Amino acid sequence: MTLLNVLIVAVATLIGLILLLWLLLRYALPWWLARKIAAMANLPQTGIAARITLEPNVQPWQQPGTAGLIEAMLVAGFAEVGRYSVPEMQGMQLWTGTHPQDGTAAAVYDHKLMPSFFDVVRVYEDYRTCTVTTNPIHDPDNVPPGSRCIADPALAPADAFAALRAQPLDGDALWVDALNFAPVFIELYARSIDHILAKQMPDAEKMRRVGERVSEATGQAVPQLDERQMQMAVDMERASRLSALQEAIIDRFLQSGQVDAREWERVRDRVMVVHDLLSREDAADLARTAADWELSQPVVDEVVAEGLSPLDTFEKIASVLPEHQRLRLLGEVDHPLYAQIYVGMA
Repeated sequence: MTLLNVLIVAVATLIGLILLLWLLLRYALPWWLARKIAAMANLPQTGIAARITLEPNVQPWQQPGTAGLIEAMLVAGFAEVGRYSVPEMQGMQLWTGTHPQDGTAAAVYDHKLMPSFFDVVRVYEDYRTCTVTTNPIHDPDNVPPGSRCIADPALAPADAFAALRAQPLDGDALWVDALNFAPVFIELYARSIDHILAKQMPDAEKMRRVGERVSEATGQAVPQLDERQMQMAVDMERASRLSALQEAIIDRFLQSGQVDAREWERVRDRVMVVHDLLSREDAADLARTAADWELSQPVVDEVVAEGLSPLDTFEKIASVLPEHQRLRLLGEVDHPLYAQIYVGMA
């Protein structure tokens, strides 16, 4: 499904980039900016949701085209499952349905900042998908490996359903209905966001391209930023992605059963995650969390200068520290990317 496109791009980019950077342009005092960015970076509605939930929603639709798309879905034979909001992403509502003929899932998205659009989705038993979407800002790079997506903003629901049914089966299809729609949808989002977060961080050029696509779809102009302001935006985006990535890694770690609930409650506030999307400097700082920073600085400088990967940097620094100053390895995961989970000292 392409929900993650509108959640990440329209919310994280449109709110996080346009609104926050509008503040950057309006207020010029460096100390004020630093404080404001730090405060706003912790607001959930301006960050990337590593995981989502669905809550029943009875609020009016926000976009004039939403009701018409829902009516067209019903005419195309889809049966309503429910109306939901996504509390992790401010302003996101959706209508959901399934087709009684083959268990195809459908969603109509209603966001306060985006024109309404829809997906029709064939879900496979292994959670790969084949999707037809009218998402106007669809990004092919966000489609997980093994899944397919046909994007055409001009399609009507009946035509999209016909286009989906014309696609050859690529495995055993999962029948989606009112009983399993929510957990299936939530897991699809988790797998899709895992794929996005495991990629390299976007640079200024990528963020400009995303901003242009959002601007074209919404009619809202993207602020013109100088190099310093753009670097601030890149740094904010990187911090948001790293925070979401850590949340996703920990979620997969807990699902793996490597630690029981009692042990997790005991250590959760001291958990640190190491992976290769960190900077070398960040990895080095994690490695010496329990060490004497002044005494360890020469070792850190020497290892960082070697240009190793962040994981190798962490491990090499940890290997030369006294044993009582090393973090304890709690476990490791392969998804969203290979990562090691450590516990700091109490």
